Amino acid sequence: MFDMNRLIRIKNQKLSVFISTVAVICLFVLSCAAPNQENMIKEVEKPSPQTQNFSTAKVSQVTRQKIRGSKYAPKILIQTKNIKAYKTLPKLYEERNYVPLWIENGGPSSQAYEMIEIIRNSDNEALDPDYYNISEIESILKRMEQDRNSGDSYDALDLAELELLLSNSFLTYTHDLHYGRVRAEQINLELLSGERPVNLPKLLVTAVETDQVQETLEGLLPKYPMYAMLRISLKEYREIAAKGGWQPVAYGDKFKKGARGQRVLALSKRLKVTGELDSSIPGSEVFDDSLDQAVRKYQQRNGLYVDGVVGKSTIEALNVPVEERISQIELTMERWRLLPQYLGNRYILVNIANYHLYGVENNNDTINMRIVVGKPQWNTPMFSEEMTHLIINPYWNIPPSIFKDDIAPKIMEDSEYLSKQNMYAVGLEAPEKIVVEEAEVVEVVENVEATEVTDGDNTGEKELSEVEIQNKKAQEEYISKVLSGKYRLRQNPGPGNALGRIKFLFPNKHSVYLHDTPNRGFFKKAQRNFSHGCIRVEKPLELAEFVLSSNPSWTQNTIQSSINKMKTKTVHLDESITVYILYFTTWVDNEGTVNFHKDIYGLDKTLYNALRTTRPQVDMAIMQH
Repeated sequence: MFDMNRLIRIKNQKLSVFISTVAVICLFVLSCAAPNQENMIKEVEKPSPQTQNFSTAKVSQVTRQKIRGSKYAPKILIQTKNIKAYKTLPKLYEERNYVPLWIENGGPSSQAYEMIEIIRNSDNEALDPDYYNISEIESILKRMEQDRNSGDSYDALDLAELELLLSNSFLTYTHDLHYGRVRAEQINLELLSGERPVNLPKLLVTAVETDQVQETLEGLLPKYPMYAMLRISLKEYREIAAKGGWQPVAYGDKFKKGARGQRVLALSKRLKVTGELDSSIPGSEVFDDSLDQAVRKYQQRNGLYVDGVVGKSTIEALNVPVEERISQIELTMERWRLLPQYLGNRYILVNIANYHLYGVENNNDTINMRIVVGKPQWNTPMFSEEMTHLIINPYWNIPPSIFKDDIAPKIMEDSEYLSKQNMYAVGLEAPEKIVVEEAEVVEVVENVEATEVTDGDNTGEKELSEVEIQNKKAQEEYISKVLSGKYRLRQNPGPGNALGRIKFLFPNKHSVYLHDTPNRGFFKKAQRNFSHGCIRVEKPLELAEFVLSSNPSWTQNTIQSSINKMKTKTVHLDESITVYILYFTTWVDNEGTVNFHKDIYGLDKTLYNALRTTRPQVDMAIMQH
């Protein structure tokens, strides 16, 4: 008998097979279709489906060959360029058995594209993307895009080279963020402690495996508010440069409020560019109140004497090209990267270049004061050290160099100089001056020829008594011994003492310290590099109160009371505080405005040269596969 039910089951099975076959064909056709260009982001899209079947084993094999086959270690041949590899790159892959970090399913991973964007934007940190092989990476991405558009699988060599470039870039970039591009000793910076060591290869593996590439790199940026504000200023000044910068103001006679002419108009245009003058104010050839205030603001921001007068120094600052200002910001950001990420909860920061001292607590400036630093031939050095104590009513032990260059010439000019300055030679007794009573008859020394003085004749020599000759001889012998340099000179405490009333000590090999000064006039000057290397502070009582804040019994009143007693007193700090003596020619003020200062010691130039000669990433000698 004919089984109708069986026939129906067979037909249903055939129909199911047919539908499945059609579905497979449709999927195949769709997979071969050109990718939707509207949904593509150039060079950073994930691979299209036909590239997903490429085995990472082949990439591992090529990666192994690239590393082991390099004849120019520690360099790796990428296309036709010999790329300098980070020192731990080969070991990283050896320990991973050359398993890729950035390649998966036959193409770059999402972390790879994230890293590429970070490299592209590394100039936001005042770093050059070319340091991190962006040109080679972009070249590979372009070839990969061509493969994708033609429906081909990505080339194993391209993927292996991209893998190596991204790892090399990560290691180099993290190093530069964490430690800086140059070594501290290259720019004569001596830090008490450097940045804590970080295992960068381990950091790389962890960042990729946990999908935390962006977060990991951001965690290495300097944590100081100043660095973040400098990033903003860098962006602002690059925008100014993109718009053409500013036009120079012509040199000529000084001019100020009330002046008229084309130079006034040029000045107003210049100050509108950097924001000292409101851009909405109409242009004018009249130097009015608003322009006067703008000039004063500019002078304040650029370390100039604030008087509203546009003279040579102000015009020189106004005419510094925007490119040089950008370079100053970039160099200052590098200086911050050279510092440890953590300077402490409380510390003293001395900025040599802007002549200011800051007492910092929890990243806030608790105190801020003017300082006087070393003159160019007596540079104040850059270093850090722990302040342990201060001295109230200190003696001044005069350094041999200062004695030779400054004190000795003054002694030779004036034999009474030492006594006038309350100075003495340690271990050498000063002669006591013999005093003759008025009633005592003074006998004229026989061997001194007396010349009669007559009216109209003023050439006669004064007769010297025996006592006067003895005093003179004793003084000359004393001065001769002092000038021999065999004795240490010392100045007694007092209002005329060169160290003032307080001396702050952080023992160091440079014999540099902070101190008060009786010469208060220097703090009124704009450029304050007049010392022999030590640092004079404008507000010694405030500084003493700051460093002694862990001991509440020491207030400004008690400190002043101790000074008034005129006795030398050493006060040890309950908690030492680190002093950082640094050099930043750009500084962002509390209003968020970047300030520029002269490179008084030429140290920006030193850093610039060090950066140019440090760790080139590409050997431009063309190599062949």
